[in-house]
Amino acid sequence: MKKSLLRLGLALVLALTCAAAQAAPAASTDTSAPAMNAAGNPVDQFTGEIWVNTSESDKKAYLFGIDSAVTVEYFVNAKLAEQAAKSGKKPVYTLSPFEKGWMEAFANVSRADAIKMIDEWYAAHPKDLQRPVMSVIWYELIAPRLAAKK
Repeated sequence: MKKSLLRLGLALVLALTCAAAQAAPAASTDTSAPAMNAAGNPVDQFTGEIWVNTSESDKKAYLFGIDSAVTVEYFVNAKLAEQAAKSGKKPVYTLSPFEKGWMEAFANVSRADAIKMIDEWYAAHPKDLQRPVMSVIWYELIAPRLAAKK
């Protein structure tokens, strides 16, 4: 069951991410910008260059995909902890720092506000448009919010 939920969540994230990334270059007027990095890493492909040319609805879909994957992981982890407790074992929590950080940093943040934060970061750093969106989310949005809460 947990593998099925995990696969479903990952498939959802990949589908939404790919749809957003594929839709963005079509909306771009700059055809000189590469849509893919040399390594072919789909996470690294979705850069600020693509983000700023992506529609609001595709940005929401991208964040929804991340949110969905984190939610699936949270519920799978909770189920595993529950099963461990029932069998008398110590629960093992397997949420990644990103998943924990996402849940804590964006607990009371709407997708529209998250989009605005990412948009504002790229607007303030136009020379960093090659930086992947996930890097900006982690290092510029999640990590500072977590540090501020300590």
